[in-house]
Amino acid sequence: MIFRKIFVVAFGLLLLQGCFINSQKIKQQAVEMINRGDAACVMVCANGEQIIEQGRGLSPLLSIYEQHPDAMIGAIVVDKVIGRAAAMILLEGKAAMVHGILMSEDAYELLWKKGVKTSYGELVPRILNPQRDGLCPLEQSVEGITDPKQAIEAIKQRISELSAQAH
Repeated sequence: MIFRKIFVVAFGLLLLQGCFINSQKIKQQAVEMINRGDAACVMVCANGEQIIEQGRGLSPLLSIYEQHPDAMIGAIVVDKVIGRAAAMILLEGKAAMVHGILMSEDAYELLWKKGVKTSYGELVPRILNPQRDGLCPLEQSVEGITDPKQAIEAIKQRISELSAQAH
């Protein structure tokens, strides 16, 4: 009986290790796609389907979330930049594993505290605007917000404002 329990535990650990190795391989392939310029954001769904988006800023991740909300549940998501705004989208979408080539400390802490497996290529204090003279406007839009749904509404509102200013 004790041998059977040890076998079951050992087999379970092997399965978990296999899942970990597979997720690491998936993550690395997605990072390579982004580094080559083939994608800005890559999501590998729990069923193995791969969703790839191009674009700038938060748009690729927001597009994936809006077009495939249920597919994000349990998914592995790799993005160029993960700040607090992106982390809120990922939390609302219930992603299981997140890798940011560049990630803010705030995003890392937020995701980690909520139980999301989180990794990064480079960790930075904050995500700056393109001029690098202040905080990214979308990061500003979610400051102080703790509810992911409210954060997504604030992000959409800011995008709408920025779009109106550009025209």
